[in-house]
Amino acid sequence: MSKDKRQTKAVKKDSDIVAAIISEFKDKSRAEIRKWRNALKMAEDPTNPRNYVLQDLYENLKADGHFIAQSELRKAATTSRKFSVKDIKTGEVDEGKTKMLQKKWFYNFMEKGLECVTKGYTILELVNSASMDWRLVPRRNVCGRLQRVYLEVGGDKYIDISTGFENNIVRFGEPEDLGIMADICGGLIWKRNAQQSWAEFSERYGMPLISATTNKTDDANVAKVQKMLQALGEAATAVLPEGTSLNIQPFTGGDSFQVYKAQIDALDNEISKAIVGGTMVTDNGSSRSQSEVHERNLDEKLAQADSRLVEFVVNDQLFPILDYWGYGISPKTDYFEFDHGSELTLKEHWDIVNTALQHYEIDQEWVSKTFDIPITGVKENPFQTDNLSENFR
Repeated sequence: MSKDKRQTKAVKKDSDIVAAIISEFKDKSRAEIRKWRNALKMAEDPTNPRNYVLQDLYENLKADGHFIAQSELRKAATTSRKFSVKDIKTGEVDEGKTKMLQKKWFYNFMEKGLECVTKGYTILELVNSASMDWRLVPRRNVCGRLQRVYLEVGGDKYIDISTGFENNIVRFGEPEDLGIMADICGGLIWKRNAQQSWAEFSERYGMPLISATTNKTDDANVAKVQKMLQALGEAATAVLPEGTSLNIQPFTGGDSFQVYKAQIDALDNEISKAIVGGTMVTDNGSSRSQSEVHERNLDEKLAQADSRLVEFVVNDQLFPILDYWGYGISPKTDYFEFDHGSELTLKEHWDIVNTALQHYEIDQEWVSKTFDIPITGVKENPFQTDNLSENFR
């Protein structure tokens, strides 16, 4: 019976998922367009989808410097936002419960989960409830559509995660998601090929062609000239027989810089647009106004969408787990929320408060705490506008 038609077997849920997975070789061979297309076909197979070829390709291509910058910036746009845990009934911030999440484990939790944006459906497993240690279930072993984690990427045995793991696993993204990398792998492959071709071109034509003309015809002198020419590429000095002249001819062919650099820049632009919604967030822009537009696309649109994803996961999945393990945070009484308000500079904030002071009484303690000003009391105004008005009546 063929491998695709064999019956797969579910294993018992008596061990951790990550611990049960068998470590296997990852394909790090040369990335090619054909491999990418075949990997997409395997991942989208309607009967027996497997992700390991596509995820191995992701691991191979993720070392691209531009991709690293854009993907890290996309995650940081969400993880750097302020958040709080609030009471469901009153809407007031619970400072104690908020501080429970302002820990390293929670930021690691968000960073790992937000990789679903670029790499697809992500499952995190709680392996230590005391320290809240969350581990990534290898995506190459995960089949989201069938809710399976295969112990071997090409094997038959799997762990059924559709039920029974409510208290120790969290899911980010939709089961069929393959991530942004599924669309930009072609560009990353072409970019790597362009860089390799440029390196080969530089190796061949980066150094000028050095030739020699001599009036010596005997084999000994010709061999000596040839040896000195070979050494000249490294030492830049040579002792040649009398009657020998050197000719240094730099490369005068087409503009290779424009050929390769333009291709790499175009591919970088495509990567930037796919991940952060623009090209001027990390690269030099033609104008400040355009770069600000691209920055707003990231902060006000993409980061807002990512923060909503985190809010849904934390409120619907993480809080029930924290409640189960006795952390005192429950989805029945608490909810998690990012601060979606616009960020103001300290001067902008002060100007607003200063204007409001002309019409309203504002708590002195709040003003002192917000602007870090030691306020000891209210200063009396010696200039009485009421008396002045009476004098001019």
